[in-house]
Amino acid sequence: MRRLGAKAQAIAVNRRPRRTTARTRTKRFRTRAGVVISCVSILFLIATAGGVWTVRTGALGEAVGLLKVTMVAVTIRAGLTVDDVLVAGRRETKRSDLLSAIDAQRGDPIIVFDPTAARQRVMNLGWVADAKVERRLPNTIYVRLSERSPVAVWQRNGEFSLVDAEGVVIGESSAGQRRDLTLIVGAEAPRHASTLLVMLDTQPQLMERVVAAVRVADRRWNLRLNNGIDVRLPEINPQAAWDHLAELEAEHKLLERDIILIDLRLPERLVVRMRPLEGRRPRAPGEHT
Repeated sequence: MRRLGAKAQAIAVNRRPRRTTARTRTKRFRTRAGVVISCVSILFLIATAGGVWTVRTGALGEAVGLLKVTMVAVTIRAGLTVDDVLVAGRRETKRSDLLSAIDAQRGDPIIVFDPTAARQRVMNLGWVADAKVERRLPNTIYVRLSERSPVAVWQRNGEFSLVDAEGVVIGESSAGQRRDLTLIVGAEAPRHASTLLVMLDTQPQLMERVVAAVRVADRRWNLRLNNGIDVRLPEINPQAAWDHLAELEAEHKLLERDIILIDLRLPERLVVRMRPLEGRRPRAPGEHT
C-alpha cells in the first residue's frame, strides 16, 4: 500500500502545477474529484475482470497495477492527500503509539488508506476498548476512541498492571503508583476483580480499609486491611461473611483490637488470631483488650 502511494506521488510531483485562483482551484478540485470517482469505478470493474482474466491468462496483472498507480496519482493531483489526523476521546493512550497504529503520514494518498486495517491496529493498544476510524475526504483521517477505565492494580511477578471492569489487563508501567485503586494479587485475580469490588462496595466504611486482595487458588479471597489485619473470606457466599464483619466492627470495634487475622471461612464461626504480646501497642485506660 505504501509502495503504491510512493509511486503515485512520484508521478504527481513530476507534473508542474500551474498558478490558479481560489475559484479555479475549487472548480478544478470538483472536476478532479469527479474524475477520481470515475477512476475508482473503472478500476474496480477492470480489476475484477482483470483478476479473472489474470487467473486464466496471467496477462493483465501488470497493466492493472499500473492503472492503480496512475489512478492514485490523479487523486494526489486532486488534493486527496492526508493532511490531518483528528482524534477524539484520547486521554490515556500515548500519542506516539496511536499515530504508529494509524500508520499514515502527511502527504500520503488518502484514497489508499485502509480504515479497517488501521482500526484493528488501534484496537491492539492496551487502553483502547473500542475505536472508530474513517476517511473524511478530501484530507482528514478521523479517529474516535473509547478508552478503558481501570478498577484495580494487578501485581504479578513484581510487575504492576491496570485492570478494567471486564478483567482486561490494560498494561501500565506506572500502575504501582495508583494508590486510589485496590491492589489485587493472584494469577486469576483480574477475572474476578469486578465481582469482588462490587461486593466490597456494599460496606463502604470497610472497603476504605482494604489495601490489597489476594486470590487464593482461584477459589476465594484474602483481604489485607490498612492496619495490617488479614481477613480470610469463604469460597461460598463471601457477601454474608463481609456483612458479618461489618456488623462486628459496628458493634464491637473488632478492627481496633490487637489482632492480626480474622478467619470468616466457616459459617457461624469466627476465628481470630491475636498479635504476639511483644508486638501489641499500649492500651488506654478502659480500652477493650
